[in-house]
Amino acid sequence: MKTFKQYLMENAKEYKFRIKYAGTLTDAQMNRVEMAVGKYNLKDISKPKVTPIQEHPMDFQTLKNSEVSILDVTVTYPTTVDMLRNELTEYAGIHGSHLIVINPNNPQEVAREKNLEEQDKDYETKLTDAEYKDAEEYEVEFGDKYNENLLKDLAKNKETPEVSLAKAYQEEVAKETKKKK
Repeated sequence: MKTFKQYLMENAKEYKFRIKYAGTLTDAQMNRVEMAVGKYNLKDISKPKVTPIQEHPMDFQTLKNSEVSILDVTVTYPTTVDMLRNELTEYAGIHGSHLIVINPNNPQEVAREKNLEEQDKDYETKLTDAEYKDAEEYEVEFGDKYNENLLKDLAKNKETPEVSLAKAYQEEVAKETKKKK
């Protein structure tokens, strides 16, 4: 039988964050980032991935002509995005306007990664497909066939719910008047 400590060790949660810094992280800055994040029991930190220089980098619209360094961090001590961001600005000496900390499961981040994956694929135009294999199938909602089907449905449902309710009410009133007599 397992002890409580063994169960506790097996159920240790991991908290993942993505740190984005506008600019290149030097070795000294990386050491300070590791120390600041180490407060939350740093389990794993990735090497910085650097994007090409962009006029208006994603997530940093106020900055111009900058590259973005992206780190993926895993900690075992529970924390929030805001707490981690504050630690990095205070103890790592990174300016707050150049720093973004997000959850990698953030819907915007997931959509951005999906978009990047789709950009890598070769695009195939739809107009070259003469058979329209990807065309959606739909029910025709106009023309002679549609009108015929509409008339058939109307013939089946001659008695609308309002008419049947009116007839039921008339029959009920007739029964009550017979009972009173």
